[in-house]
Amino acid sequence: MPNAGSSDSRPESGRERKYGHRSNPYREGEVLNCEPACASDEECYDNAGIGECRCNETTYLHASRSEIVPTIHCDGSAMTVSFKKCLLQRFQYSIPDMHTLDANCTDLSYEEVMGGVRLIVAQAVPKAGFCGTEMAINPIDKTLTFSNILFVPPDPTSGLIISSPLKLSFSCTYNMTMQTSLQTALLPILRTVTLPSVNGSGPITATMAAYMSNAFTEPYTVDTQLTVGTPLYIGISTTFSDADVFSLRADKCIAAPSNNPADPSVLLISNGCPVTDAVDVQIIHNGDSLEVMFQIETFAFNDQSAVYMSCDVSLCQKKTPNTCGCSSSR
Repeated sequence: MPNAGSSDSRPESGRERKYGHRSNPYREGEVLNCEPACASDEECYDNAGIGECRCNETTYLHASRSEIVPTIHCDGSAMTVSFKKCLLQRFQYSIPDMHTLDANCTDLSYEEVMGGVRLIVAQAVPKAGFCGTEMAINPIDKTLTFSNILFVPPDPTSGLIISSPLKLSFSCTYNMTMQTSLQTALLPILRTVTLPSVNGSGPITATMAAYMSNAFTEPYTVDTQLTVGTPLYIGISTTFSDADVFSLRADKCIAAPSNNPADPSVLLISNGCPVTDAVDVQIIHNGDSLEVMFQIETFAFNDQSAVYMSCDVSLCQKKTPNTCGCSSSR
């Protein structure tokens, strides 16, 4: 949701803003054609020889206001609330005048077609203060909840107001703990683990990769062979967006000759600190940003051709003492 009164910008996401329809002119006697095709609750109208999709007034003619049931979608970078566009128009709601708790947040909505129905989608960033969004942390469940209220007023230009304003409270809850794994260059070494949300369908992802240098720009490929004793750079990142309040912390990292948890393993990081008993581990970043970076010396297990690495990672609040940083002096 872009904020006209602040420096906030519209959140990036995979959803594209779509307004209206491109249409093809047609000649009298030809079949009217709208491109792209209209949704199931729309019809193709003649607008000065141009095919234009408009709401079919008969679709929701006998609908009730109780059928206005929005859906919410949560992911690590955006919270979206969706309404059936033509159902809102049936009861003369003003889509351009939608706003959240922060009434200065304008230009909230965009359109998309899902399941054959055209939707109006309002979008917000899961970040405290964005368009009035509030944040709450449950330290027991280790969950993070962002909430806001969406207001949809009646259309003031219709001449006759037939509906009361809509007020919708919405929220997205995310787990603050996640796990990600890495395989060495002898096997696919890039793996993304999606953490399902507690409320709704909002995942946060963490990605782990091995890099050739401390620039952390060139990841190793499956065809690259590593020489024992050479530096290996490990990076972990997340799609979560609020870097002002939260950091990503690797709590524990281990290496093992297979993905079998029963196999012997080597402890690399414990309680956020390097364990250098067997392998030289140097922390570059851990718990101070949304990226974890550390360096190890490449090693191998006796009579084994592969090394598997996995880490337990978590989001932590920067302002909380001893939460993000290393818990010992090692």
